Amino acid sequence: MAYEKVLFYILTVPFFERAEPTTGELINPQAGAPFFLATAATTMDYEVEMVITSEAGFLLMRDNAKKVKVRPGVEQTVYDFIKMAKEAGVKIYLCVPSLDLTDIYKKEDVNPELCDGIIGGAAFLDKLMSGEYAVITL
Repeated sequence: MAYEKVLFYILTVPFFERAEPTTGELINPQAGAPFFLATAATTMDYEVEMVITSEAGFLLMRDNAKKVKVRPGVEQTVYDFIKMAKEAGVKIYLCVPSLDLTDIYKKEDVNPELCDGIIGGAAFLDKLMSGEYAVITL
Protein backbone atom coordinates (compact mmCIF):
# COMPACT_ATOMS: atom_id res chain seq x y z
CA MET A 1 0.00 0.00 0.00
CA ALA A 2 1.36 3.42 -0.94
CA TYR A 3 0.79 6.16 1.59
CA GLU A 4 0.54 9.88 0.95
CA LYS A 5 0.68 10.84 4.61
CA VAL A 6 3.27 10.18 7.30
CA LEU A 7 2.50 10.36 11.01
CA PHE A 8 5.44 10.58 13.41
CA TYR A 9 4.58 9.56 16.97
CA ILE A 10 7.22 10.94 19.31
CA LEU A 11 6.82 9.36 22.72
CA THR A 12 10.13 9.97 24.37
CA VAL A 13 12.64 11.70 22.23
CA PRO A 14 15.74 11.13 24.31
CA PHE A 15 15.67 14.81 25.11
CA PHE A 16 16.97 14.49 28.62
CA GLU A 17 19.35 17.36 28.75
CA ARG A 18 22.82 16.99 30.00
CA ALA A 19 24.91 19.97 30.80
CA GLU A 20 28.15 20.22 28.88
CA PRO A 21 30.71 20.19 31.71
CA THR A 22 32.81 23.14 30.57
CA THR A 23 30.09 25.51 29.31
CA GLY A 24 26.93 24.38 31.10
CA GLU A 25 25.06 24.22 27.75
CA LEU A 26 22.11 21.82 27.55
CA ILE A 27 23.03 19.19 24.95
CA ASN A 28 21.03 16.48 23.21
CA PRO A 29 22.41 15.25 19.91
CA GLN A 30 19.32 13.10 19.21
CA ALA A 31 16.47 15.50 19.87
CA GLY A 32 16.59 17.17 16.45
CA ALA A 33 16.45 13.92 14.46
CA PRO A 34 12.65 13.40 14.40
CA PHE A 35 12.12 16.93 13.12
CA PHE A 36 14.84 16.47 10.50
CA LEU A 37 13.19 13.23 9.29
CA ALA A 38 9.78 14.90 9.18
CA THR A 39 11.22 17.74 7.10
CA ALA A 40 12.86 15.23 4.75
CA ALA A 41 9.50 13.48 4.28
CA THR A 42 7.91 16.76 3.12
CA THR A 43 10.57 17.08 0.42
CA MET A 44 9.37 13.70 -0.84
CA ASP A 45 5.85 15.15 -1.20
CA TYR A 46 4.37 13.47 1.87
CA GLU A 47 1.87 15.26 4.05
CA VAL A 48 3.50 15.05 7.48
CA GLU A 49 2.08 15.31 10.98
CA MET A 50 3.85 14.77 14.28
CA VAL A 51 2.24 13.90 17.60
CA ILE A 52 4.48 14.72 20.53
CA THR A 53 3.59 13.19 23.87
CA SER A 54 4.82 12.33 27.31
CA GLU A 55 8.28 13.65 28.22
CA ALA A 56 9.04 14.77 24.67
CA GLY A 57 6.41 17.49 25.14
CA PHE A 58 9.12 19.42 27.02
CA LEU A 59 10.39 20.64 23.65
CA LEU A 60 7.11 22.40 22.79
CA MET A 61 6.86 24.27 26.08
CA ARG A 62 7.84 27.92 26.36
CA ASP A 63 11.32 28.44 24.92
CA ASN A 64 12.69 25.05 26.02
CA ALA A 65 13.70 24.01 22.49
CA LYS A 66 15.88 27.12 22.20
CA LYS A 67 17.85 26.00 25.25
CA VAL A 68 18.81 22.54 23.96
CA LYS A 69 21.76 22.42 21.56
CA VAL A 70 22.43 19.47 19.31
CA ARG A 71 26.20 19.49 19.87
CA PRO A 72 28.60 21.23 22.22
CA GLY A 73 29.97 24.45 20.80
CA VAL A 74 27.44 24.58 17.95
CA GLU A 75 24.82 27.31 17.89
CA GLN A 76 22.11 25.16 16.30
CA THR A 77 19.36 24.23 18.75
CA VAL A 78 16.43 21.84 18.66
CA TYR A 79 14.29 24.94 18.09
CA ASP A 80 16.04 25.38 14.72
CA PHE A 81 15.07 21.83 13.71
CA ILE A 82 11.47 22.37 14.78
CA LYS A 83 11.25 25.67 12.87
CA MET A 84 12.70 23.98 9.78
CA ALA A 85 9.98 21.33 9.99
CA LYS A 86 7.24 23.93 10.49
CA GLU A 87 8.50 25.96 7.51
CA ALA A 88 8.39 22.80 5.38
CA GLY A 89 4.71 22.36 6.27
CA VAL A 90 4.91 19.75 9.03
CA LYS A 91 1.95 19.92 11.42
CA ILE A 92 3.02 19.37 15.03
CA TYR A 93 0.55 18.44 17.74
CA LEU A 94 1.00 18.01 21.46
CA CYS A 95 -0.84 15.05 23.00
CA VAL A 96 -2.69 15.67 26.24
CA PRO A 97 -0.49 13.38 28.42
CA SER A 98 2.34 15.90 28.10
CA LEU A 99 0.20 18.22 30.20
CA ASP A 100 -1.62 15.68 32.35
CA LEU A 101 1.44 13.79 33.53
CA THR A 102 3.22 16.75 35.00
CA ASP A 103 2.49 19.58 37.37
CA ILE A 104 5.14 21.69 35.68
CA TYR A 105 3.41 22.71 32.42
CA LYS A 106 -0.07 23.94 31.63
CA LYS A 107 -1.86 24.63 28.34
CA GLU A 108 -0.70 28.26 28.53
CA ASP A 109 2.94 27.08 28.46
CA VAL A 110 2.65 25.51 25.00
CA ASN A 111 4.60 27.54 22.45
CA PRO A 112 2.07 28.36 19.68
CA GLU A 113 4.92 29.10 17.29
CA LEU A 114 5.92 25.42 17.42
CA CYS A 115 2.63 23.64 18.11
CA ASP A 116 -0.43 23.47 15.84
CA GLY A 117 -2.72 22.25 18.57
CA ILE A 118 -3.34 19.87 21.44
CA ILE A 119 -4.99 16.52 20.72
CA GLY A 120 -6.21 13.71 22.92
CA GLY A 121 -5.62 10.01 22.67
CA ALA A 122 -8.84 9.40 20.75
CA ALA A 123 -7.86 11.88 18.02
CA PHE A 124 -4.44 10.25 17.74
CA LEU A 125 -5.95 6.75 17.57
CA ASP A 126 -8.39 7.94 14.90
CA LYS A 127 -5.46 9.07 12.74
CA LEU A 128 -3.54 5.90 13.48
CA MET A 129 -6.38 3.55 12.60
CA SER A 130 -7.60 5.45 9.54
CA GLY A 131 -5.19 3.59 7.25
CA GLU A 132 -4.21 6.89 5.62
CA TYR A 133 -0.84 7.22 7.34
CA ALA A 134 2.45 5.45 7.34
CA VAL A 135 3.27 5.61 11.06
CA ILE A 136 6.79 6.08 12.39
CA THR A 137 7.39 5.88 16.12
CA LEU A 138 10.52 7.41 17.61
